[in-house]
Amino acid sequence: MSLSTHTPRHAVVIGGSVAGLCAARVLADHVESVTVVDRDDFPAEPAVRKGLPQAHHLHVLIPAGQDALDRLFPGVIAGLHERGAVPVAAPTEVLYLSPTGWRDQFPATHRLVGASRELIDWALRQRLVEYGRVRFRTGHEVVGLLPAAGAPAVGGVMLRGRSPNAEPEPLAADLVVDASGRTSRACDWLDQLGYGRPKESRVESGLAYASRRYSLPEGATGGWKLILLMPKAPDVRRAGVLYPIEGGKWMVTLGGLGGDVPPTDEKGFLEFARNLRSPVLYEAIKNGTPDSPVHGYRRTANHRRHFESMPRWPDGLLVVGDAACTFNPVYGQGMTVAAQAAVLLDKHLRANPGTFGRVAQAAVARCSGAPWQIATGADLRYPTTVGPRPSWAARLGNWYLDRTSDVANRDEYVARAFADVLYLVVPPTALFRPGVALRVFRGTRGPALPAPTAP
Repeated sequence: MSLSTHTPRHAVVIGGSVAGLCAARVLADHVESVTVVDRDDFPAEPAVRKGLPQAHHLHVLIPAGQDALDRLFPGVIAGLHERGAVPVAAPTEVLYLSPTGWRDQFPATHRLVGASRELIDWALRQRLVEYGRVRFRTGHEVVGLLPAAGAPAVGGVMLRGRSPNAEPEPLAADLVVDASGRTSRACDWLDQLGYGRPKESRVESGLAYASRRYSLPEGATGGWKLILLMPKAPDVRRAGVLYPIEGGKWMVTLGGLGGDVPPTDEKGFLEFARNLRSPVLYEAIKNGTPDSPVHGYRRTANHRRHFESMPRWPDGLLVVGDAACTFNPVYGQGMTVAAQAAVLLDKHLRANPGTFGRVAQAAVARCSGAPWQIATGADLRYPTTVGPRPSWAARLGNWYLDRTSDVANRDEYVARAFADVLYLVVPPTALFRPGVALRVFRGTRGPALPAPTAP
């Protein structure tokens, strides 16, 4: 697009995460130049980098995220498949043990993308290289915000190289986007500039997970492309996922809630898998060849920083992605919310050329609303979860969702509506539409279905 007469000269994006890369893509259409700052040196080919340890684990790119990424980077999803990402037809090719039983094998309504996090990140970086206005400043970290002269606004950032004796240096910018993830220091920086600190919400399920990559013998999964075994609140706290990724490999992620921590040694990892609600995942991997060590991860709390409600907010600053709101990773929402927020940012900048502030921050917050409701509502079903206890209305909503999940195991119409919500295609209120609600209340809660046969 052509730049307007109000075009800012320079924008800085803190962090080369999916949220940062998506924000940089949008900004490239609205500023003269964009600098993406990251502590890491980015690998030339897809590879796990130190600053993204969760890349060792499962990442699911759900339909709403695919749509948003394709709007920002046209053709990127097709490009992932060209690089070996595996298309998964859901629910047809998914063996799914829901909290209320096995999901029946319905015709496919959605497509998932089986790809590693490092491939997704690499693909987005490669596309950004094509935009001449974006450059990467790697091997540096942002240590503070610069105030704008004579205005309640941000005027840039303070950078420091990663070498031991590096001194901070200023980097001027008209716009600054913080996409530095869970470890963001935005709260401290705002406080130092006199804006105070935001209120914060936290719901901690105690989820811990461990992941390993495998090569599997032909037919080991019984024909299924994805095996998903969910926990069952409040008593069964273990879950497991077997998911295809590029290169003919499979990602196995095991999770446990409330202190039930998956071991990271080989024997313990397999034993944990054997004691899931169904043995099917264990049977699929027991004769497989490990393709990586077992990696553990425990930073899984839902954590929301309410920047949008602060009494004062500087112009020219936006906090996105996990720096603003993090979700329990088990629900696969993070990348999608990051991409959707960038789409909203583009819409905001088209309506408000050259600036963003409180209005843009509020839009980002609204983008996180439904995913936060889904993630925290599910986590608060467990008595071991630390967080505000659900109200009577929330408990009633959880009862309805439990019934919806159970009916969805047998009713194709309800299953599709439920998947639309979980995949963030529609808001949770869609489950209360008359056509869905009538089927939910009329649906029979019968005995658990046997495991579906292979597709």
